[in-house]
Amino acid sequence: MEQTLTTEEALDAQSVASAVASEDAAAIKTLEKRAVSATMWTVLDYGLSQCLRVVNSLVLTHLLLPSAFGEMGLVMTLIVGVTLLSDVGLGPSIIQNQSGDDPAFLDTAWTIQVIRGGVLWLGACLLAVPASWFYHDPQLSKILPILALNTLLMGFNSTGLLTLSRHMGVRRLFFIDSSTQVFSLVVTVAWAMMHASVWALVAGSLASNIFRLTLSHISWFVPGHRNRFLLDKKSLQEIFSFGKWIFLGTALFFFASQADRLVMGRLVSMTTLGIYSIAFQISDVPRSVINAFSSRVGFPFAARLAHLPIEEFRTRFLRYRLYVLSAGAALLSIMAVWGSLVIIKVYPPTYSEAEWMIPVLAIGLWHTLLYNTTSPALLARGISTYNAGGNAAWCAAMFLGIKIGFDHFGLFGALVAIAAGDLPLYFVTEWGATRHGVKPVRQDILMTVFFLACLAGNFALRHVVQIHAPWVFAPGHLGQWLHALKGRL
Repeated sequence: MEQTLTTEEALDAQSVASAVASEDAAAIKTLEKRAVSATMWTVLDYGLSQCLRVVNSLVLTHLLLPSAFGEMGLVMTLIVGVTLLSDVGLGPSIIQNQSGDDPAFLDTAWTIQVIRGGVLWLGACLLAVPASWFYHDPQLSKILPILALNTLLMGFNSTGLLTLSRHMGVRRLFFIDSSTQVFSLVVTVAWAMMHASVWALVAGSLASNIFRLTLSHISWFVPGHRNRFLLDKKSLQEIFSFGKWIFLGTALFFFASQADRLVMGRLVSMTTLGIYSIAFQISDVPRSVINAFSSRVGFPFAARLAHLPIEEFRTRFLRYRLYVLSAGAALLSIMAVWGSLVIIKVYPPTYSEAEWMIPVLAIGLWHTLLYNTTSPALLARGISTYNAGGNAAWCAAMFLGIKIGFDHFGLFGALVAIAAGDLPLYFVTEWGATRHGVKPVRQDILMTVFFLACLAGNFALRHVVQIHAPWVFAPGHLGQWLHALKGRL
């Protein structure tokens, strides 16, 4: 016999449901306010970070030869490769998993992280000599094992850093990141003034990781759980269940994202590779800012909304994504049109070839911003399968495209292939998001039109400036001043 509710019971149930709905709405409103606050701190963090990067790059290019940046970039590529080839998604697991605040889960993740760091360092040591043979640079055999100590240091970082990301604690992360970068800059420049070689870059990198590791275990900077060695069976299962696709995806991501340096290291000189590294670093600023939004705000924000019905989740997520992409379109169009002025005004003449590289690389980042702001929605809902397929297609496109482009059109052809190489990853990510109800394609089209309008507006403004104020594009004097300062020091 079917049981029915009395009028009083129905009213009680309705009031309870209304109360729950009100609490959920209030919680979501609070979460959105935190996301806005976190976004502002992220802008401040990455604004300062990019300024420090430019200062660091500018000063060091007047103290070191381009070949030093080429060697450093190649070694870092190999270390990043060894790191990504063993990535099991510890960070996303802590942010996304419901047990992400459980001490047993955190200690298990930290233990895996420490073990992995030690194994990575040993792997880099074994790779050192073969890498020096392959790239015909004997110094790589000395640089790689020492620089790879970073993987050992990072393995001991407190999981409190990831807990801060989980709860959008970007103010503390801002202090940690900015102070670490300042410390690294001071050490690197001081070393370069005493001994102008690639070892200045190595020393600065090691110093920054030692500094960050120390801060991560001081409760005043990073409050919360203090890690200890533990391997909890249930936590292990959850981490590896979520991380198996992350592992495959990041392995392929390494070969795809680092194909430019891996392939060009064989095709061009270390000097040209160093100039390309500077151009990439400058043009990559907008993408770095958007990635900061996605990882520090977008992903944690989406993870907190993952329990909502897909229609409501889609509406709230795409509204946040609209703001981020609007800022990204403005930043990227400015970089594509005006970014080369940085090379003209402040870099030494030896880096002048980077001037034409920046617009090519910057314009090619638009579709990268589109899929980078979509993927947090998939990860937040526990969907990591598309990452692997998209990275596989990107990897194939990069290795084939760079070689074909270089053979037929030289360095310009290789750079176009690099800029367009991750288009397959865009299509796979957007298809997966559409299939699972996020449906970002309409927004992608509208925002692409907005980006093209921003690009056209900046090109028109540049044309006007070239006619009425040509001195803006004349080489600056800051480079000569820094060169003279170096001579005095």
